Amino acid sequence: MKIKLRLTACLLALLLAAPLLCPVRAAEDSNEIHVERVVSALKTFFMGSEGDYGSVNPNDSGALSVGILQWHGVRALGLVRRVVDAAPDLIWTLPAGMRAEIRDPDERWDNRTLSSSEQAALSALLASEAGRQTQDELAREDLLSYIETGRRAGMCSDATAFYYASILNQFGLGGARTYLGKIRQTLGVGDTYSFISLEELHAAVRATRYGQRYLATRERAYACVQALGWSMTGQDRFLDLPPVGSWDRTAIDYTVERGLLCGVSPTRFDPAGTMTRAMVVTVLWRMAGEPEPAQAPAFADVPAGKWYAGAVAWAAEAGIVQGCSQTAFAPARAVTREQFVTFLYRYAQWAGTAGTPEEGAADVLAVFADADRASQYACEALSWAVSRGILCGENVSGARWLRPRMTATRAESAALLMRCEEAAKQTTRGGMDLPALTLWLPAPGRGPRDP
Repeated sequence: MKIKLRLTACLLALLLAAPLLCPVRAAEDSNEIHVERVVSALKTFFMGSEGDYGSVNPNDSGALSVGILQWHGVRALGLVRRVVDAAPDLIWTLPAGMRAEIRDPDERWDNRTLSSSEQAALSALLASEAGRQTQDELAREDLLSYIETGRRAGMCSDATAFYYASILNQFGLGGARTYLGKIRQTLGVGDTYSFISLEELHAAVRATRYGQRYLATRERAYACVQALGWSMTGQDRFLDLPPVGSWDRTAIDYTVERGLLCGVSPTRFDPAGTMTRAMVVTVLWRMAGEPEPAQAPAFADVPAGKWYAGAVAWAAEAGIVQGCSQTAFAPARAVTREQFVTFLYRYAQWAGTAGTPEEGAADVLAVFADADRASQYACEALSWAVSRGILCGENVSGARWLRPRMTATRAESAALLMRCEEAAKQTTRGGMDLPALTLWLPAPGRGPRDP
């Protein structure tokens, strides 16, 4: 469908309408979308980019389109019939040929275009009081349907629901499903993946070849959501975050804004939850640019087709992971602090960002009261992480503790990722460009501590 481009007007209208919408707040339910707010904003968006009540496109890709949502072909005919049902006298304002078509139950307007006189008459009918009221009713029905369809497709934030509605309105249900399938392929995620990050969704759209002809419309929808302030950071979207300014809050906000970590639901980050081996390896694989492994994973517990299979195969080939045995990787096993640091160290060596060993680095573990608890294989990685400021430990009763064999919480993982990136920027490569990854597997955990 050809769309009129009026981005400036759209943004202005949305900003003016914003005070009338519900205030931004985190949803109480993990599947909740603020429906009325999204409906109101979508209507404003479409009226700013599609048309007003009396808009009539006489030939839109082979058939007419009309009204505030630019209903096309058979949908346009359905709208006109509803207007005439509401105000029967209005049918007499249309030319005789159109009156006959409206009364013919077999007529569809699939290939119907309009003459200039028909266009003028239809525009006047749609701009009438009955036409405006009917369009408001039909638009609300359609927009509610778009939101619910988006929810079932995994759109679980106001921003992504709004964005996907613009795709549905342009492509229809079948086309939107195809489009979303291409987006999922681009991200490498399955059919049950949940979208909360608008940035992640829009980046995937930009990278997807399908639908590039209409990319300008997606850019306009993206800009409009940003103008409304719905492109949320971690502090806006999650209900369970630590206080602003704390070490864990700073790390969580950093990794969420970078797209490295997301929540276990649209409203929970779960700072005290754990990270699995599959999740950590997938983060590193994405950081590496998702390189294609030479062969399928050799581990019996990593079936081909699993979301982490390619990451595990690559990490094993790169020497970043070795498995729990020759045949087992244990993808669902929680990662300990020393394991996480070891994975980071091996990745940094592979990427060339580990740097050269610092003088005295081997002795840095001596200051920790529980240094003897570290596994032999992890000592070099732990020394590297401490000397680089990536791993700080915990101060308790005047002593410093590594806690090497305790599981790494999601908050600690965020801090380690943030500090690892900062340390990498000081190496010869000048920093890593970390692509987005959303992690959605919930896990129990303990209270956060400084890693």
